[in-house]
Amino acid sequence: MAWWQKIFHHQQKPPAGENGDQLVTSLVTTILHHHRLLGEVLLQLPRVYDSVASGATGLAWQGNQLVLKINPRELAKLRTDDAQILLEHEALHVFWRHPLRYAAYPHQGLVQLATDVAVNQYLPAAPAGTVTLGQLERLLHQRLPEKQDSQDYLAVLEGLSPEEQDRLHRAGIKLNGDRKGKKAAPGKNTLTADTHDGWYHHGNSVAVNQQVRIGKIRQLLQKAWSQTPQRDRGLLPGEIRQQLNMHPTKASTPLWQIVLRRQLGSVVNGKQESRARFNRRQPLRMDLPGQVSHLVPDLQIFVDNSGSVPDKELAWALDAINGMVKQFHLSATVYTFDAHVNFPGQKLRPGVKVKRERHGGGGTSFQSIFDFLRHQRISKRAVVVIITDGWGEATLRDHHYQNVYWLLTTERGQLSVSARASHVFELKEKSDNG
Repeated sequence: MAWWQKIFHHQQKPPAGENGDQLVTSLVTTILHHHRLLGEVLLQLPRVYDSVASGATGLAWQGNQLVLKINPRELAKLRTDDAQILLEHEALHVFWRHPLRYAAYPHQGLVQLATDVAVNQYLPAAPAGTVTLGQLERLLHQRLPEKQDSQDYLAVLEGLSPEEQDRLHRAGIKLNGDRKGKKAAPGKNTLTADTHDGWYHHGNSVAVNQQVRIGKIRQLLQKAWSQTPQRDRGLLPGEIRQQLNMHPTKASTPLWQIVLRRQLGSVVNGKQESRARFNRRQPLRMDLPGQVSHLVPDLQIFVDNSGSVPDKELAWALDAINGMVKQFHLSATVYTFDAHVNFPGQKLRPGVKVKRERHGGGGTSFQSIFDFLRHQRISKRAVVVIITDGWGEATLRDHHYQNVYWLLTTERGQLSVSARASHVFELKEKSDNG
């Protein structure tokens, strides 16, 4: 079906709310002429009209189906060019699967800021109420890299100092929004152009089938791409073509390796005061403490024994970690786990082949890892790496072990743990800037 036939098909529907469907169809028609792929995505999204929605537009989950929710009255108040940019903004969120990746993330205020900063860099202007990279840089008084994945910006926001958080708060940006994702400025509940209210799913909501959601979004994007003529594909930014896996990309260092390497480097290079050492500059001053190298705990690596981690990917990941271990003169131990951690573990060495033997029965238990760490009296500063498909229990007690890196063989959004995790990455990341 050609795009003009799809538009005609939409126009046969009775208008919803104040001619809402006719308005959206008109806007999508214009977008199709200027940004064909964005328009095709918008054509594929089912539309839901809600005159009391908290934003003019927003993506939302209805069960396992992603829909475009529209407040027709609020959308009609916008200038035509502003309304078009707003719809393009929503299409870009779909490109990078933001509602899927962050559906279970408990701090939706952070998610809204990070994802908006990411997608707004591909628009000529930012929709009202959303933040741009330049605005964020001015508020933080620092430069940030351009056109990075939203996860990168999210990592920056998670590491803000109290002073920086207060600066954003005074600017009307609510970093620790509630679990529904609301981010209105304190003391005033105003409508915004774009809302993320429908992204988050609660643990007690209707059953969510992550595989179905993934399949539906992938099918939507593939269909939008197939409907986009070759001449229009060539006009797309390289990051979008790479995201759709339609162009080969250059090999690059995965984000998890960059972040983990930075963490290990900072642990090793740290110093701490000690009364057990003389002060080197003034050795006769017994009241002055000396310094010793910051204690470096062993790196603890846990590999899901469910068989979902391919041997080739596991060997690749362990080799990368082993390179960091050698660089920073650390030691690392690899354990397998399912319902419990298999002890003792194996020391990580070049070319090591981790034993993948099933011990006992039962499913995957992430809680067993944190219980094991506490029982073995592993330092709270320990760097913990968990390689898994992400499918386990929904809640756990971390016993204050915060320095945890989750490397998923699936997509980021599939980590079952609803509690906030320190770092969540895809083991074999694709080029998914956004």
